[in-house]
Amino acid sequence: MQWWKKFPWQRLLALLVVLAVVLAVAMTQVRGDKMYVKVDSSSPDAVVQSSTDFFDSKPVGKLVSNQPVEMLDETDGEFVKIRATVDGKEVEGWVKKIILQKKPLENKPRVSESGAVENASFAAPGFNEELENGMRADSPEMATALKRIDDFEVKRGKLLGFDAKAEEPDMAPVLQRYRDFAAAGQLKD
Repeated sequence: MQWWKKFPWQRLLALLVVLAVVLAVAMTQVRGDKMYVKVDSSSPDAVVQSSTDFFDSKPVGKLVSNQPVEMLDETDGEFVKIRATVDGKEVEGWVKKIILQKKPLENKPRVSESGAVENASFAAPGFNEELENGMRADSPEMATALKRIDDFEVKRGKLLGFDAKAEEPDMAPVLQRYRDFAAAGQLKD
C-alpha cells in the first residue's frame, strides 16, 4: 500500500488549523493594543530606542510611569515596537515587552493594621512637621520609627559637625572636613 494513503492527513490538517488560529489570536492581541508603562522614567528600560541593535540604536524618547502607548505589530525577541507621545510629539520605537502592561498602575497607599502608611512615596511629597506629628499620633509604631530617624539625624550631624535640629544647618564645617580629608590624602580637584 502507498504511504500517503496511510498518512494521518486529518490530524495534520487539524494541527495546521489550530496553529493558524493561535497565530491569528496572537497577532491581534499585539497590533494596536493600548498598553501602559509600568517602570519609572529613571529606568534605562523606559528609553524608546530607534532599533533593537545595541550598537546602532539611538534614543528616540523617554517614557514615564503609567504613560499609554500603542503597540505596533512588530516584535524582535524581548522587544516590541510602540507608538507614543513623548514631549508633545508622536514617536515610534522599540522598548522591552516586560515594561508594558494592560492596565495602568494604581497609585493608592497601602495602610497597615496600625494605620501606618507602608508606601513612603505618599509621605515624601509635602512632608512637613504637621504631617509628621499626625503620623506620630496615629500610630505608635510610626512614632517609634520617626524617633529613631530623629536620633540618627542628630548623631550624624554631630559626627559631621553641624546641628541637625537647626532650621537651616550650616554645612560649612562638613565641607571643610571633606576638603581636609582630600588634602590629607593628596587628592586633587
